[in-house]
Amino acid sequence: MDLLYDRNHPKLTEKSYGKLAAQQRMRLAMAFLNPLRPVIAESWLGHGKGSKKKAFGQALKKLMQDALEGDYPEQRVIPERVDISIGILPGLQVEDSVHSQQTLEVYFSSKENPLARPNDEVVLVVYSPEVGVAARNTQVCNRSEGYIKVELPPQLWSVPFHVYLFVHSASRKRYSKSIHIGQLGPWQER
Repeated sequence: MDLLYDRNHPKLTEKSYGKLAAQQRMRLAMAFLNPLRPVIAESWLGHGKGSKKKAFGQALKKLMQDALEGDYPEQRVIPERVDISIGILPGLQVEDSVHSQQTLEVYFSSKENPLARPNDEVVLVVYSPEVGVAARNTQVCNRSEGYIKVELPPQLWSVPFHVYLFVHSASRKRYSKSIHIGQLGPWQER
């Protein structure tokens, strides 16, 4: 007798190349953005129509469009192209960064612009995707100061990490597009 169907043995079909590639793209994007979720929920809220989930979805979509490179199975995220914030406020120009084992200092300037206010708050985000640790500054720093110094979390003292910088209005309604300062660390004495 020919067995036509057995529910205990589901039919196994091979997944197509396209489906596997799309799944890997989503996994890579989610793995990269997930530690940054609190920052993204805040900075992309205007693009998510007031919903933190939609805001994260929009950031995920943008990452998948702009910051993924390569063909399956060799796809990868390009951190320089990732936007952890987006908006209409004018951004900052980074002049210099100074990195020690426990601290990071960033010097920046801002061009004259009607949308730029001296009391716009600067946000510095450090992130190591390899370790899965992300942190942001807790002390308020304004656009007019031209300088921000943060203490790094101990988990980032001995690993490389990416640095992002953006500004938001004092009311946290408007944001600038984030700037990827670069990958720093691990710190070594000279």
